[in-house]
Amino acid sequence: MHIGDLNWKRINPDIFGSMIQAVADDEERGALGMHYTSVPNILKVLNPLFLDDLRAQLEAAGDNKAKLLNLRKRIAAIRVFDPACGSGNFLVIAYIKLREIEAEIIRRRKDDDKKTWIKLTNFYGIEIKSFPAEIARLALLIAEFQCNVRFIGQIEARLDVLPLHDTGRIVNGNALRLDWLEVCPPPKSGEAIEHDLAGPIGKLALENEAEAETFICGNPPYLGSQWRNSSQQADMDLVFSKETKSYKDLDYVAAWYLKAAHYCERGDSEFALVATKTICQGIQVAMLWPLIFARALSISFCTSTVHMGNLAKAKTLALLASLLGVRRTSKKQAHLYEKRPIKSRNEHRAVFN
Repeated sequence: MHIGDLNWKRINPDIFGSMIQAVADDEERGALGMHYTSVPNILKVLNPLFLDDLRAQLEAAGDNKAKLLNLRKRIAAIRVFDPACGSGNFLVIAYIKLREIEAEIIRRRKDDDKKTWIKLTNFYGIEIKSFPAEIARLALLIAEFQCNVRFIGQIEARLDVLPLHDTGRIVNGNALRLDWLEVCPPPKSGEAIEHDLAGPIGKLALENEAEAETFICGNPPYLGSQWRNSSQQADMDLVFSKETKSYKDLDYVAAWYLKAAHYCERGDSEFALVATKTICQGIQVAMLWPLIFARALSISFCTSTVHMGNLAKAKTLALLASLLGVRRTSKKQAHLYEKRPIKSRNEHRAVFN
């Protein structure tokens, strides 16, 4: 292997998901429902979930230093959690895009200290396979180095590389059998995110910890009921059996939706997951969505059909998916991916047609 000779400044984070898919055989990918997401499709989730709102706040702030500082504080406190993270593509792209917005804030404020306030420990994931979990941790470190080279300079970036520090909090395990509140605990007032209080955001984190937002995103396994093995059926039983008796025909991905809904009951959180179109059609609608809406949650955005693809050489199925965002019920408008406003709750029906 000659990885030491590679120019890591130019490594595309999207390559990691494709690499994992390329080395996994067809049978393993099918059994696990493994599907890796290209950067354009990742952004179809992340943009409406939180990046569009941050960019709108940046636009509204203009050159007002106080407003820009408030936005920078908000960004520094954001946590991103992917409960089916694979090799970390969603987390990496989220990190890079947050760094880009932060860099623009620094430019407008003309701050002398260009070091980031965004910590890798604000990025959480769960991955069932150990090798992709390790790749996810490494990918976040590489993304941080690349952003440092880009925004603070190559010399400064190299000085920050060693000693190696904490990376994303990626847990190796079955997301449907783990307590997500333990993997990514809700923020508590007075509990610092940044453990090194001498670091650039130590005091800031202590002041704003209770205001941290958590965004759940990802591309969970899609398996239909007829393709699940006994272990995966046991996962479904664990997630749904205390909620309803009508879940046997739900797609496997529906379990991630219900787990995310449980999580969002406990704090300032929203989620958006790639899903099979079938959970928004036919009998699955009545099985899943009343369980979500009963938790004072509603749809924040949705898309039309998305063709899922990536850079892997391995032969893959042509998948048709839907992207759905869910948040606490509020007076904010919900949108179709094309940004057409949904005027009332009754129009949620349009999502399922």
